[in-house]
Amino acid sequence: MSPLAQQAPAAPKVSVACAWYNRADYIQDTIDSLLAQNFDSFEVVVVNDGSSDVRVAEILDGYDDPRLRVIHQGNQGFTRAIARAVSEARGAFIAVQGSGDLSLPGRLAKQAAHLDAHPDQIGVASFRENVVIGGDRDGQRTIGRPEKSVIDRNTLLDHIGSPLNHGEVMFRRDVYQVAGGYRPVFHLAQDMDLWLRMTRFGVFGVVEEVLYQRRVFDDGVKGRVDKTLAQTKYSQMAKSCAREFDRNGADIVDLFGLEAPLFRGADALAAKATAKAALKYLRNGLPDEARVLAALAWRERPGPLPALAMLLSATHGMPGSAWLVGLLPIQDDSETRPLLPKASKPAQRQSADIA
Repeated sequence: MSPLAQQAPAAPKVSVACAWYNRADYIQDTIDSLLAQNFDSFEVVVVNDGSSDVRVAEILDGYDDPRLRVIHQGNQGFTRAIARAVSEARGAFIAVQGSGDLSLPGRLAKQAAHLDAHPDQIGVASFRENVVIGGDRDGQRTIGRPEKSVIDRNTLLDHIGSPLNHGEVMFRRDVYQVAGGYRPVFHLAQDMDLWLRMTRFGVFGVVEEVLYQRRVFDDGVKGRVDKTLAQTKYSQMAKSCAREFDRNGADIVDLFGLEAPLFRGADALAAKATAKAALKYLRNGLPDEARVLAALAWRERPGPLPALAMLLSATHGMPGSAWLVGLLPIQDDSETRPLLPKASKPAQRQSADIA
C-alpha cells in the first residue's frame, strides 16, 4: 500500500447530500444543524448550484470544518445538483438534506442505527415538523408522519403524492446505484421516481420520532399552484413508469430519455388537480387563469370536476356562478399568483375633428 493511500482518511459511514440555490439567510441554520449531530462518522456534501446570490458562496466557503465539502457549479437545476452531491459522497448511507431545513441533533445516529438493525430495508424516514416560512400562514407548525411504519412499492403507488418527505430520508448508497440514481428528466417528483425504482429491492422503514424540521417556503413548490400541478404530473408519470417497468422491463424514460414527458398518457388525478386549481383561481378573482386551467383539465381527461370547472369559468360573472364557486370545498385557498401575462390595452384612437 502506498504512503498516500495509508494517509487517506477513512470513508465516513454517512454522507449528507444537499443541493443549494440562493436562500443565503438560511445556510447557517442548515449547516450548523448538521455539524452539531451527535454522531462521529459523517460528512456533509453541499453543491452550490450556481446561486445568483453571491452570499451563498461566501457563507459556504467561510466554514472551516473537515466534515464539510462544498462544490460550486453552474446552475443545472435541483435534480442534477443533488445527483452530483450523491456522486461525490463516500458514505455507505446517504442522508438527503433540504436547503433551509434542519436536522435535529440525533437524526443521523438514529437513522444509521435503524438501517444497521434492519439490513432488509433500503432506506429510512422519520417524523418531521413542518414550519411555514412567509405568506399568510407564516410560522404555522404541524407534525408530518408517514401513515405506515414500513413503506413498500405498493404503498408508494397507491398514495396520492409521496408518503415520504424527500429531505428526511436516509438510504443505502449501493441500492441507489443499482436503481440508477436520480433521473434528470424529473425536474420535480424526482424523489418519487427514485423511491419507486429503489423499492424493487426492498422497503423503507420509519423512525417514529421527529428528527427533522422541514421549512415550507412561500417561494417553494408548495407555495405556487403552477409548480404544484407540475409536481403532481411528474409524480403520476413516475408511477406510470414503475407500472410500465413491471409489465415490460422498461419505461418511457428508458426508451426516450429527456423526451419522455412527450409520451406521458392522460391521468385522472392530474385532471382533477388541475380542475381544482381552476376553481381556486376563479374563487380568487382570476378568471383568465381559471379558463385556461379548466381547458387543460378537460384535455387531460374529461370528467365531472373538469366539466364543472369549464362550466363555471365560462359562466363567470353570470348570476349564481360566484355563489356556487363559494360553496365548493377548496383546501388551501391561498397562493393563486397570476400565471398569464397581462396584455397591454391598445391606446384609444383620437377621433379626428371634421372641419
